[in-house]
Amino acid sequence: MEEKLSNLAEPDGQPQRRGELSPTLCAAITETLGAGQQVMLFINRRGFAPIVQCKTCGWHADCPDCSIGMTLHKRTGKLLCHCCGHTMPMPTKCPDCGSGEISTAGTGVEKIESEVHARWPSARTAIVSSDTMMSRQALERLVTQMESGEIDIVIGTQILAKGHHFPNLTLVGVIDADMGLFGADFRAGERTFQQLFQVAGRAGRGEIPGRVLLQTYQPEHLVLKAIVAGDRDALMQMDLKGRRAAGMPPYGQLIAVIVEGKNESALQKFCAGLAACAPRADGVKAFGPIPAQIYQIRNWFRMRFLVSAPERVRVQEFVQHWMAAAPKTPANIKVKIDVNPQNFM
Repeated sequence: MEEKLSNLAEPDGQPQRRGELSPTLCAAITETLGAGQQVMLFINRRGFAPIVQCKTCGWHADCPDCSIGMTLHKRTGKLLCHCCGHTMPMPTKCPDCGSGEISTAGTGVEKIESEVHARWPSARTAIVSSDTMMSRQALERLVTQMESGEIDIVIGTQILAKGHHFPNLTLVGVIDADMGLFGADFRAGERTFQQLFQVAGRAGRGEIPGRVLLQTYQPEHLVLKAIVAGDRDALMQMDLKGRRAAGMPPYGQLIAVIVEGKNESALQKFCAGLAACAPRADGVKAFGPIPAQIYQIRNWFRMRFLVSAPERVRVQEFVQHWMAAAPKTPANIKVKIDVNPQNFM
């Protein structure tokens, strides 16, 4: 398999692309389609655009029940919250100032499909995401269509990452390859490597060699360089070295304490009392409270504590003593304990 890093500029360094697909990727798609072979375009974002805002006053479409923006899904003409599922019609004018200058930004699978239709109008396409593959039967039909050559370009999210064998698929293009590299999760690099390496494995599974093109703003990032080189072990050693220095798993232990409440002021008061009674123990650190990365979900406000300890400390006993000494939990407050959390949202 030939793997290449493609940045978002032409060889002279000047950004000249139009749309979301780079000239390098577009040329490869044209070549692949001309040879009668299939293409996969991967972007791990549903819908058309994740940002909807007013150009005049700055209003942006947020979910009324969650503290995240709503995503435009052009196929349905609606805005959708990817956290709670709340929907509303796409506004034709700003609900705050009345301006008709509503703009969208960001890219999802639907926007990629729209660009593909504009560039290769005769290409037969399919979108694979949780919005379109809502049953096992739907996914099985997609696999059958790919195998029979009824689809030229398949565009999808992480559902496409593994488990599918398409013998005539010889080109994989990844849009926003660095999307998952930055955030609060110390496993971001590991997870990005796993996901993109699995996506890359879809190309060239038949007799014809495959190619993988990664579009990125960070071509020198160690994770992306490891993917291109196919050097998993070097990345693992580097990642483990950083975790050892920071005391992160597997060289340390983490327990998250998530506190949720319907009443924001009651939540803040309870968390202050919880912080005040945190016990002290050698090697154990309790951080927080801080607002969760998604502060509000389905009208529940969320705060987080994080307990960190070395490998040999009985950190679960620490948390048990802490919770036993905590103020009585009000009826409208929930406390959740997550040992070795896999999700920091």
